[in-house]
Amino acid sequence: LLQAARGAFSTRALAAMSTSISVRPDGVGIITLNNPPVNSLSQAVIASFKTEFPKLVHDPKVKAIVVTGAGKMFCGGAEIKEFATIKTVGSTLGEAFDLMDHSPKTTVAAINGLALGGGLEVALACHYRVASDKISVALPEVMLGLLPGGQGTQRLPRVAPLPMAIEMMLTGKQIKAPQAHKAGIIDMLSKDDVVSDAAAFALANPPKPVSKRPVSHQNRMMAAAGALESGLLMAHNQAPQMLAPPAIIRCLRAACSNRSFEEGVAVEREEFTQLLTGVQSAALRHLFFAERACQKVPGVNAAPAPLKKVGIVGAGLMGGGIAMCFAQKGIPVVLKDAKQEWLDAGVKKISELWGSQAKRGRLTQEKYKGLMGLIKPTLRFEDFADVDMVIEAVPEIMDLKKEVFLEIEKFCKPDTIISTNTSGLNIDDIAKVLKDPSRVMGCHFFSPANVMQLLENIRTKDASERTLSTGMAMGKLIGKKTVMVGNCDGFVGNRMVAPYAAEARMLVEEGAEILQVDVAAQEFGMAMGPMSLGDLVGQELFWKQRKALGDMKRQTKTYYGPYELVDWLCEQGRYGMKTPDPKIKATGRGLFIHRGRDKTVDPEVTAKVEEIRKTKGVVPRHVSNEEICERLFFPLINEGFKILEEGFAARSSDIDIVYIFGYGFPPAKGGPMFYAENYVGLAKIVERLKVYDAAAKERYTKNPQYLPIDYFEPSKLLEECAAAQASGQAPPPGVPIVDAVLYLRKKAGKAVGPFAKL
Repeated sequence: LLQAARGAFSTRALAAMSTSISVRPDGVGIITLNNPPVNSLSQAVIASFKTEFPKLVHDPKVKAIVVTGAGKMFCGGAEIKEFATIKTVGSTLGEAFDLMDHSPKTTVAAINGLALGGGLEVALACHYRVASDKISVALPEVMLGLLPGGQGTQRLPRVAPLPMAIEMMLTGKQIKAPQAHKAGIIDMLSKDDVVSDAAAFALANPPKPVSKRPVSHQNRMMAAAGALESGLLMAHNQAPQMLAPPAIIRCLRAACSNRSFEEGVAVEREEFTQLLTGVQSAALRHLFFAERACQKVPGVNAAPAPLKKVGIVGAGLMGGGIAMCFAQKGIPVVLKDAKQEWLDAGVKKISELWGSQAKRGRLTQEKYKGLMGLIKPTLRFEDFADVDMVIEAVPEIMDLKKEVFLEIEKFCKPDTIISTNTSGLNIDDIAKVLKDPSRVMGCHFFSPANVMQLLENIRTKDASERTLSTGMAMGKLIGKKTVMVGNCDGFVGNRMVAPYAAEARMLVEEGAEILQVDVAAQEFGMAMGPMSLGDLVGQELFWKQRKALGDMKRQTKTYYGPYELVDWLCEQGRYGMKTPDPKIKATGRGLFIHRGRDKTVDPEVTAKVEEIRKTKGVVPRHVSNEEICERLFFPLINEGFKILEEGFAARSSDIDIVYIFGYGFPPAKGGPMFYAENYVGLAKIVERLKVYDAAAKERYTKNPQYLPIDYFEPSKLLEECAAAQASGQAPPPGVPIVDAVLYLRKKAGKAVGPFAKL
């Protein structure tokens, strides 16, 4: 069944995937990598290279050989899409690199542009490297859960200091040409014609294979003194779940040992193959493509409007942060608020944030003044007369937002895009007050907006293609990971986090410790546990909403009970990190007592939990960390399937991007949707959801103090995908089962929602 979707997901064949050779009048042969846009090392390019390079070696007219890239790129590395269908590239690539290394004629890499990953390994396989002084080199494979698998772990320590080799491989950091030259990675810098300079260098120098060079005594001594262990510890502290860094260190240890180059390459090949065939690298490669896919919104093909000037309504933490995003990209901002003191406070906060960077040397005083000069504070809507886009960022009060929209409409150009920054209000209702709702969309920034990478753009019912296209272009302009989602309750992120937060509280009532819930989530890989997250964002958010509506038992897709503990905290004025308590010298008080960066569970909270249990007749029991993780993440995943089923997201990877960049989901697990299919298995998700659903139903039917919930009821789409996975059906390589199933639904006209069409 899923094979029927194969044609829809097949990758377009590249027009040119080859190498070409020529011979200069001075007798230097040139072999050029030609695979636009980045001259990646596809299997076709490697095969072509292995055919063409020997022709230059055997041509008696050729005195030396230069390897370069077509256009402005040297080589961007391996063709990542091919990793889903091959099990190892080390031997094939190694054969091509050995041709250069073993050449009886001098080989020189003419690095005319970026040399990344396998591209730098191509250069290291040559006897020498001549580079433009404007280029950079890097080995970023670790970011895909891999290691340099084209002999790079063995070659780089033979030409560069070990600390630089460690840093390049463990962080993926780009090294600029002058620094690489100083380190010995590059032999000569070119300020003019890099190919001609490389040709002259090749004619003037004898063959000198990197594979025959010994690792320096200094590098060996540093390895023996613990440099490798120190590098690994640093990598572990930054990303504790990653498998690639230890593998990289094992390869470097082989290079710095008494093993031969060939023995070191064998270690590298084995380590690379294990990583390549593992689920973690698949997860990180999935995210690599997901980041690029989310920029493409199905059905949105119109050209975006130019954004030369923007307006922001609301100078608070959110509005000020959004203003900073635009100013940092050189876009003038008109920042509006209703009262002078609010406006002054907002501008002061912006000034302090940039001023702090200037004091630390991250900004020059000139740059600081330039940024502040791009922000024009105002109390008048009339100053929006020439802006191209307005982002409203006032408090989450529907009537207030409608009133602001009407004022914006009075003074803006007829084609100005008008958007609202909201985390959950129905944007269609706001748009209705305008004469032209087609220019309205939602922009859900995450706080602090000048720091958080995610932007959820929300497509409204009447939004034009131009409006949506401009919103996506805006996100790209200010450097956000931007995802277009549908206008449902809570959108994607907040809708999915609601059962996660609710189950965290429920687990505590049943017997789990508050700290235990956080620890379980963090051991899973989350940046922060749900209990700490509540104190960070503020415990009062949904308490205030329920209070304003006069229904303290209200449940929506964005918040569920149990509420007793949170309501008690809010009644005490303890919202979390934002509410200090001078009586106990606390910088913040909620579930935890916060003192600076330190926090402890509030003893009064522990006592209140016991009181709630007694009131509800709950006998506390032991709760395992495994149960905690299943009850936190499985309903969250289930909600993601419901969002896809209802057509409020275009693809499963968009949901993964939301959770990686907005909610601290561990990248090594690929996002919640990838994790469900590839780490757990969809059938198990369904099975455990049914167990917890039965338990929840028994709880709220027998105990009237509990509110009914439905977030454990398995999505029909999830059940359909689980059945497909269990039957052994496989979609095309690299395509999630759910996307293949959704494609077939759309093709059959059975899909619903704003993303229902192909």
